[in-house]
Amino acid sequence: MKASPWYKVNQEKKLLTPGLLVYPERVKKNISAMISIAGGTERLWPHIKTHKMGEVVKLQMDQGIKRFKCATLGEVELLISCNVSHILLAHQPTHEKVMYFLSLQAKNPNIRFSTLVDNYDSLELYSDLATQENQKLSLWIDINNGMNRTGILPELALSLYQRLIKKNALKFQGLHVYDGHIRPLVLENRIEKCHSDFKDVNYLIESIESTGGIVPNVIAGGSPSFFPHSLNSRVILSPGTTLLWDLGYKRIWEESPFLNAAVVITRLISIPNKNIFCFDLGHKAIASEMPLPRVEIFGLEGALHKGQSEEHLIIEYSKKNNFKVGDLFYAIPYHICPTVAKYNKAYTVVEGDLDSSWQIDARNYHLEI
Repeated sequence: MKASPWYKVNQEKKLLTPGLLVYPERVKKNISAMISIAGGTERLWPHIKTHKMGEVVKLQMDQGIKRFKCATLGEVELLISCNVSHILLAHQPTHEKVMYFLSLQAKNPNIRFSTLVDNYDSLELYSDLATQENQKLSLWIDINNGMNRTGILPELALSLYQRLIKKNALKFQGLHVYDGHIRPLVLENRIEKCHSDFKDVNYLIESIESTGGIVPNVIAGGSPSFFPHSLNSRVILSPGTTLLWDLGYKRIWEESPFLNAAVVITRLISIPNKNIFCFDLGHKAIASEMPLPRVEIFGLEGALHKGQSEEHLIIEYSKKNNFKVGDLFYAIPYHICPTVAKYNKAYTVVEGDLDSSWQIDARNYHLEI
């Protein structure tokens, strides 16, 4: 008897589509693979933006990971509820967010908090607000080593560091380097690019230390550069998508040990013309920032994705089939992070059976101003 595919659910009639499925045993294996690459939990500072789920945070904590990165205040609140040891808000906050961040820090003295800075105006703002609130704010200097999204250029960062350490209300936590631009498909080329782009960061560290300063921590990379940075023992590693994995990163890092641990489900809702199939998998159910195809549907590999609107995905498929309206299909997104954010909860599947649902806890949050 042929074994069922790993993703198949035994109780398909109970599933509402479009929907999100998560496979906890696969998530656990991905966590173990992260720890193995890092050489231990002490070098891991995972990002939670991919999954936004307290249950996934707890699975990591069960394996000894205690520090986490996040991008939103909702994610900060989620991490507080999990009682992690250190929360890094890796998204340079503006005035109103700093005030809320400081209020959360004051209410949770058992947890360490830190965030990013990449310019003098923000540095002065943070110093003033922390002084006003009689608090100390820990800051990482965010470095731009080629991503050109946020961060200060390494050659300009020394003076920012020198001003930061003079502020009584601020504490220098270290350097933060996100290099999502590093995506060569060949691992050796990815390693070479990662190390080459990091040379200016190393020079910055040398410059700080040559003047008597100390760089206590360097946190770098995401998922594609996770392995290259693991070869540098000084660097703390910050993967995120590795927990659920997706088709986009799978094609960048084909030899990775990570398993797809989340899929979306969709049903065929119409066959409007010969070889034309319509699914209930529109923009509202799948990340849509990239060109089509945005998802690969199992059993429809090689199909032509012709169009997508808010609620519909139109596919042309000419191979012989006996598809019927109402059939359930499983699919791997190209980009899992914004896909997860479209759902309030995820079905969990253990050995083919539906288990408890997991809330996407950090999808929404309410500020108490």
